[in-house]
Amino acid sequence: MKQVNALIRITRLKKGIKAAALAHECNITASYLSQIESGKEVDPAITSKILRQLGVEIKKNNRQVQKYDRMMDDLINAAAYYDQTRVKELIDQLTKSEAVLMESELALKWMLTTFIAQVLNKNNGAMKETREILKKCVKLFTPELLQIYYLYLGMSFANSRSDLFKESMLKVLGMKERESVTSIAHYNLAICYARENNHFLADKHNLKAQRAFLDEQNYLRLIFSKSFEAVLYSENGMMEEALEISCSILDQTIIKIPLYQRQQVLHNILFTCILAKRYEDVQRYCAQYSSSVELNDFHRALQAWAFIKLNRPQEAEVLIQSCTPDKNDPFASQFIAIVHLTLAQDEAGLQRLLIQFQKFALKVGNDLSAKFITDLLCESYIRKNNYSKAVYYQNQIAHKN
Repeated sequence: MKQVNALIRITRLKKGIKAAALAHECNITASYLSQIESGKEVDPAITSKILRQLGVEIKKNNRQVQKYDRMMDDLINAAAYYDQTRVKELIDQLTKSEAVLMESELALKWMLTTFIAQVLNKNNGAMKETREILKKCVKLFTPELLQIYYLYLGMSFANSRSDLFKESMLKVLGMKERESVTSIAHYNLAICYARENNHFLADKHNLKAQRAFLDEQNYLRLIFSKSFEAVLYSENGMMEEALEISCSILDQTIIKIPLYQRQQVLHNILFTCILAKRYEDVQRYCAQYSSSVELNDFHRALQAWAFIKLNRPQEAEVLIQSCTPDKNDPFASQFIAIVHLTLAQDEAGLQRLLIQFQKFALKVGNDLSAKFITDLLCESYIRKNNYSKAVYYQNQIAHKN
């Protein structure tokens, strides 16, 4: 009986066998089993002894298990290089042998590999379920797998719990430096610091990530890092520099960038132009990149906003009518609603939405959106000569900074 298989069964994470029977098979006392099941702290010495007894090495003569092990290593590496096609190919192959894997000494590694794929594909439901299982198995990871676990654990919280996202990245960086792990952690930590408005540390860690990505020839991650650098420039009011970097990403043809990432870069370009009040440029960039970037509803909403500011409401109306809210993208959905309410001249509805949107943007640390929303909110109250409210909402940004 192998270590991981035993633990998964003992903690009843896998069905089909009574924990008491397994405990007897592994010479684990009933009292110790009870402690494990109740989640209480147990004696590390006893734990070590039992784990040694159960064994942790893969059988050298089991070629099939070794093949699965290599495939999981390939998947972990593909995830590090953001090769979603390869990750999907490997996860599909491994899933066909899931029953065998869960009965082998690779059970825990298989669960970690599954979790990595779920995080990469933003499969939130399955990701949460697997995360809860893995949390109970942390003490069984090797140092290398533990570091990878913390990396993706943090990334699973990236859009929901900034504190846990940051905490996990700090754990990764507190461990031994490893290729394709430490570099990603530096990039993620840069995002954490940017959300805290600490641009010095954000820039510091992002530059470390860029150097490492270049050394590792991880060019797609390097593109992500450069795109983030452009956002930092925007947040510091350096719009020209931000646009130069973002445009260079879309203009280059050497590195194949996934469609969703190209779309995100174009979002950044258009939003930067709006912040800089360069509304004609919004139309120009939409025309320039429409052939290489499939325009989505968020692009069209940004374009519609630019038309409003150019006093071309009819053209804005035509564009926004084709836009529908996206439950997976709250920023896009709320921006679309802002355009609709502005065109309808629904001042009260617009104020309610902007107040809600400001709270959300501040909570998730999206400073550019928060600034844009706050400016609109202040303008709305100033139009009604309600200067105290305008100052109040402006102070929400000031207190955050």
